[in-house]
Amino acid sequence: MVGILIVTHGNLGLELLKSAELIIGKQTNTYSLGIFHGDSIEEFNKEVMKYIKILDGGKGVLVFTDLYGGSPSNVIALSQREIQSTKFECVTGVNLPMILEALTIRDSIELSLLKEHCMEIGHQGIKDLLYQINLTTE
Repeated sequence: MVGILIVTHGNLGLELLKSAELIIGKQTNTYSLGIFHGDSIEEFNKEVMKYIKILDGGKGVLVFTDLYGGSPSNVIALSQREIQSTKFECVTGVNLPMILEALTIRDSIELSLLKEHCMEIGHQGIKDLLYQINLTTE
């Protein structure tokens, strides 16, 4: 099973994980880390690296971050060489459809394909609601 790590500003990742579990049930081999005002980047980096290693059960870890160029993404980008022994992929711009998809198919798909699929699902989950409603009522 691919491990899932959600790394965000504040409690966003935790709340995404809790929302996903509300929909599909309690999950294992998942974790969320948030960085808060005043946190040490060095300590945050250590925590992120620690959990990437913990969550790797042999199939790798898919890391989701909230914002490209933000501290969570930058920590992973700058530290990728430190954890070369662990197979992981990272996707920025996390949203709930991506998390739901990752959690429901991670047992049956290889890490790089899971990453690609979650990126597609993330894009597909963004809709103009009123436009979509009007399409179905015309």
